[in-house]
Amino acid sequence: MVAAVGDTVADRVGTPAISELRARARHLRTAVDLALIAILGATLLRLFLWPTLRHAYPFPVGPDVPVYLWWTRVATSGGLALASERPGAPALIATLTGALDQGLVAGLGGLQYALGPTIGLAAAALARGRGRTLPRGGWLAAGVLAGAWATFLGGGYVSNLVFVAAFIAAAAALARRTQRGAIAAALVLGGGALTHPGFFVVGALVLATAGAWAALHEGRFGWNTDAGRVTAALLGGVGLAIAGLAATTLGGPRIGGETSTDAFLRSTGQLRALRRSYLDRFLVNWRRYSPFMTVALATAGGLRAHGFARRFLLSWAAVSAVGVGIGTATGWYPPDRILMFAFCLPMLAAFGLVALGERLGRWWLAWPIGIVLTALIVAPAVRDWGEQFPYTSPDEVAHLTLAGRIATDRSEPGTPLVFVVDSPDTGEALFLLNQKANVARAAVPPDRVDDVYVFLGSPADLAAGHPSTNGEPRYALASAASLARIPAGEHLTFVIGEDIRDPAALDTPGLTRWDPWVASSEGSPQALPPNDDELTPVEPRKILEATWRTFLLLIVLGLGWSWWALGDVASGVAGAAAFGAPMLALTAFMLERLGAPLGAIGTSTLACALAGGFGYALLAGRLIGQRRRLLDPDLVLEQGATLDP
Repeated sequence: MVAAVGDTVADRVGTPAISELRARARHLRTAVDLALIAILGATLLRLFLWPTLRHAYPFPVGPDVPVYLWWTRVATSGGLALASERPGAPALIATLTGALDQGLVAGLGGLQYALGPTIGLAAAALARGRGRTLPRGGWLAAGVLAGAWATFLGGGYVSNLVFVAAFIAAAAALARRTQRGAIAAALVLGGGALTHPGFFVVGALVLATAGAWAALHEGRFGWNTDAGRVTAALLGGVGLAIAGLAATTLGGPRIGGETSTDAFLRSTGQLRALRRSYLDRFLVNWRRYSPFMTVALATAGGLRAHGFARRFLLSWAAVSAVGVGIGTATGWYPPDRILMFAFCLPMLAAFGLVALGERLGRWWLAWPIGIVLTALIVAPAVRDWGEQFPYTSPDEVAHLTLAGRIATDRSEPGTPLVFVVDSPDTGEALFLLNQKANVARAAVPPDRVDDVYVFLGSPADLAAGHPSTNGEPRYALASAASLARIPAGEHLTFVIGEDIRDPAALDTPGLTRWDPWVASSEGSPQALPPNDDELTPVEPRKILEATWRTFLLLIVLGLGWSWWALGDVASGVAGAAAFGAPMLALTAFMLERLGAPLGAIGTSTLACALAGGFGYALLAGRLIGQRRRLLDPDLVLEQGATLDP
């Protein structure tokens, strides 16, 4: 043992020529890897910005965008306790918006589009290890495939994206099998849990399965084993999540109301329709998420992977398979959301591509075949992503903003603001019921968000106090439920946009047209001053600018944590943004709960400084310790260990 240590010290310290050659080779490998990581990140950024570049959209794409807009506006105005059961998301959005001074719409779009490349690079960091887990082609494929898979969540599912990035970053840290990796994993899991507690439950099951497998494989349990480190990280993440969610209850009751059609169907007891909706979406989407080629390569990749990465990815696949089965059989939750979260499939497919290349045995044959297979896998996702569109239009926001001005000028806070929507198609009507509520909440002043109600039906039926019907039970039940939620007494009625085209919509006595697309029960139209901080569309270039600025800021904030946890600069850069996002969410959440005003420039700057500064402090301590060991061979001999590679 002493001889081996002496040889190691002699190789690294006693023979300068050999040591210098090794250092040069290592630096060259690192430089090449960093260049490839930069190319991968730029390519994925281009992919996620493609809908905005192609169509010049003034809002981010996806149906959940209005939800995050009103959550963040309410959280900034009244505190996180009022806004959401996912407090980490509005905390992160508001902090990035304040730190980069880029406006809420651009800030949300920048984060949404930066998170896809973040996930792809995190997957590359997990697959790369310290340059030994997979060859370059393999971890590049993992980044491309996982980045393309992230387009399934890219349409507005910001909370999901943040948690996926945090989850993969935690796995990459645990794969290093170090104490610092477990600490970093616990912190990012906690930050990710605050952005999406539901996905955290699935992630916790994956880690618990991987930890149990590790304990069986190692034949023992100790805090210095894979099972022990996974357990420590999971307990730390659970503790942060429980403490954070408990702290969110302080500060007033959360604003109620469903944010999706699924939640509305559940709350109104339409469970059969809800289960049918879940099953229909799954039957339509499962081939897109799990094409045969991906599954075949992932199966081969499960045999090619090894160590913690293999146990983690196969545990993820097993939990996903069981979750899809339970969701399909019971209808408790949408099974296609489990498939959306199954990033284990593209990462295992990358291992499968490496296994195929090794089987072929010739690089000049393996690389072209690997590139073609990768292109075939990602092409459907890229095609579908290019057709994504915003569910919010500038005209609709302008109409609802006028409604907000009318409400401010003609009513007191607490007066219900009732927006009438209707459609001859029942499915579309149910969608509009919740979509209009979300956009209205985003457009009215934050202190009036809790006053927003939506009635499904005609203005005449609303005035008469009875629900509407179109002959279909689902429609009648939804109309009755929407009417029952409107408090008794005086309220303001609004008919907005497309609904005003029907001449019968204005036959109701008491409705006055304020402009060609806005009618209200409050008469005497006149020019009204704008409210403070109204929601407005932005130029597409501002969303593009916000995306790369957000991406670079997350890299800067997370690099210290990532390099400290992952052990080398190339993997550190690849995983940096995936560490930066949950760490900033966790820090911003803590500052807000301690009384700092969310979204203010000072608070945002402090949150960035703390989130990034602690990581760099830990990294500096580690690098200084390595430097001391390098310059003091006796210290290596005394410790009976070699230098950290």
